[in-house]
Amino acid sequence: MSTSNRVLGLFLLAAGLFLIVLGIANPEAVDEFNVYWIATVLAIVPGLLITAKKPEAATYFSRIVVGSIFIVSGLIKANDTVGFGIKLEEYFDENALGAFWAIFHDYALAIAIFVSGIEVLLGLAMLFGAAARLVSFTLLGMTLFFGWLTYFTAECNDAQMAAITAGEAFERVCVTDCGCFGDALRGSVGRSLTPWESFYKDLGLFFLTLVVVVRNASIKVNTNKEDLFIVPASLVILLLFGGWLFGWMFPTYFFILSVAVYYLLKMLKLRAIKMEFYLGMSLGLITYAFISYTYNHLPIKDYRPYAEGKNIKDQMKSASELGLIPTKYANVYKLENSETGETISMNSDEYLKQEIWKDKSWKIVYTSPDPIVIERGYEPPIATFNVMDSDDFDIGEELLNDANYSFMVIMYDVSKVQTSNLGDLNALAQAAETAGHDFYAMTSSPYEEYDKLRHENSLAFPFYLGDEIFLKTIIRANPGILLLKNGEIIKKWHGNDTPSFEEVKSEYLQ
Repeated sequence: MSTSNRVLGLFLLAAGLFLIVLGIANPEAVDEFNVYWIATVLAIVPGLLITAKKPEAATYFSRIVVGSIFIVSGLIKANDTVGFGIKLEEYFDENALGAFWAIFHDYALAIAIFVSGIEVLLGLAMLFGAAARLVSFTLLGMTLFFGWLTYFTAECNDAQMAAITAGEAFERVCVTDCGCFGDALRGSVGRSLTPWESFYKDLGLFFLTLVVVVRNASIKVNTNKEDLFIVPASLVILLLFGGWLFGWMFPTYFFILSVAVYYLLKMLKLRAIKMEFYLGMSLGLITYAFISYTYNHLPIKDYRPYAEGKNIKDQMKSASELGLIPTKYANVYKLENSETGETISMNSDEYLKQEIWKDKSWKIVYTSPDPIVIERGYEPPIATFNVMDSDDFDIGEELLNDANYSFMVIMYDVSKVQTSNLGDLNALAQAAETAGHDFYAMTSSPYEEYDKLRHENSLAFPFYLGDEIFLKTIIRANPGILLLKNGEIIKKWHGNDTPSFEEVKSEYLQ
């Protein structure tokens, strides 16, 4: 066994042993989903295989797991590049990662499109054994970068919590959700990964990617014999992650299509370099065609609480309405004793339970601006539905209680609206209103901007105001159209797919 293999095997075993000791000695480090222990296993398994003089088996194991996870992760991002771009904008805030990263803020969407496609292609290349050196080092770079990003996020959240608990101000902006697997986890298991869980996930991928980097010289385009176990094993992981965990079979179908392209090219018996080139071009075309489709229409799988078939009012019901235990919040107080000058910090729940308020010598000198979670429970997927009319009245509840079919158009930023769609949109509005259905738009833009758009395009329907993030969450289009009835989302359309009223009437109005 080569020295590099021996060193790699010992490093992985040492890392796994360290994580075991740390997890036992520090149980609070272990997360609810046990991603910590999964990362530990991903260090130990290849480490044991390598030290047992089976480096090929460790390489296959690493390739299958890393490749499959990157495909699922990339396709989830590719399915909703607008949402991924919004998450990147949070990171590119000057007060989040720093001034340097702020220069990428205006390019967040372009970066989201590029990165999501690259993740898919790297995953496929890893499974097929194409361009191993380039792919393995690129994967290592991405894993290290995302590992740093999730660690930075986790540390920021911990520092913010420590400052709040100590009754101190905290100036940095922390991204509370790194967006790993995004809305897919929230829509399937009720929440996304915490920053520390995301870091553990990246740590596990780092261990496996390290194996592939060290062993990349042994990786060539798969032989038929290798395909016999790599392809089925990858399908199993894709079915587990896509079909079972996320309730989405598309990653499996996408992989089957990619395998078909891969086999067609193998049948041509091309030289290795040509094979890898044509494979990359073909799979790149398929991947970015999917991204183009979801961007110019809508995500084919919607995990948000505003998905078709969901009722917004039901998504807003409180824990008490559903008979569930709610999340418990408390503010953090900083107290000072007027007699001794001593200062202490405690949350408002402790303050009341310990009846500190009865001791007149203790005065509250600081209250945290935001409450902290002291006991996790049920939280409504949709917290509020605030829509303001021209008189600054909140009419959100009124809109949701409309027992008739109504049309809601989202134009979160009128300066970025695709005006080519507005003719069809106006025709739909006029026909709908003639038939007695309310038709209105919601925007976060100021009056001067949306009034100008209305006059330039002869839009007859009214505009209401809503928060930009709130509007972007409802639909990934600008404009986007929703058909509602009594709070239920019957159908959603991208502005590029604006239907005629007759189409809507024949298919959805009953």
